[in-house]
Amino acid sequence: MKTLAVIIGFLLLGASASAQLIKNYDLSKSLAEISGLELLNDTTLIAFNDGGGKSRLYLLTLKGEIIRKVDVLNAKNKDWEDITIDDKFIYIGDIGNNENKRLGLKIYKVAIKDVLKKSEVSAKTIKFNYGEQRSFPPVSDSMYFDAEGMAFYNDSIWLFTKDRSNPSKGNTRIYKIPTSPGDYTVYCSGYTFIGKNGWWRDGITAVDQHNDRFYLLTYDRYIVKKLINGKLVTVKTFKFNSMSQRESIVVLNKDSIFVADEKNPLVGEMKLYNICPKK
Repeated sequence: MKTLAVIIGFLLLGASASAQLIKNYDLSKSLAEISGLELLNDTTLIAFNDGGGKSRLYLLTLKGEIIRKVDVLNAKNKDWEDITIDDKFIYIGDIGNNENKRLGLKIYKVAIKDVLKKSEVSAKTIKFNYGEQRSFPPVSDSMYFDAEGMAFYNDSIWLFTKDRSNPSKGNTRIYKIPTSPGDYTVYCSGYTFIGKNGWWRDGITAVDQHNDRFYLLTYDRYIVKKLINGKLVTVKTFKFNSMSQRESIVVLNKDSIFVADEKNPLVGEMKLYNICPKK
């Protein structure tokens, strides 16, 4: 997402803050392009860098300090974007597709017990493609097939796409992907509205799920949605006081949320933020 620098420069005077910062921590230069963040246990975060970096997981303290590095031997980091977990496994989303022309989208599945004990692990692969996509890339008003957010819920991986269409329809599409290794064709199972201001403001950059609520991150806010009668309905929106390259979110509990920034030449170094939502 290096092309965002100019856009972000014009948008730094964002809406007034609605999320209260608790603390912020500097991250190692090893995590300059942090794009995935998850809570592995009560004291440990797990993170990685996005596309083109090493196929490597970083175990962190809750202050962002690196505890250990774990290489995923049989996986390629073409465009890793988000991470989610269930009780036994970590799912790494190689799902980035900025130009909507990519074939071979993947989610890597790694055992949590291996990551906690080893410096090198092997992954199983979940391959998928979008059933609605016929052209690579599609025409400009049908650019629905890039994704940076996913979360585990009800035995499936829920994938949330970006609307890169021109003009934008304002929705994120939701796809549900099985957790068993295989090769799947998946179809949109629903939509939820984000906004019509374009992918640079209303594109979903990360997702987490906590207590039956979904936390959808953009560059200037996160949106809390709840599943009601089969549809995701907005409960509340928390705005940040600036626009920056926020691409990771994980919920510790209802009073503590972690968000991470990639390094950006206009908005500064990579950071980990501990945020308390205002009541």
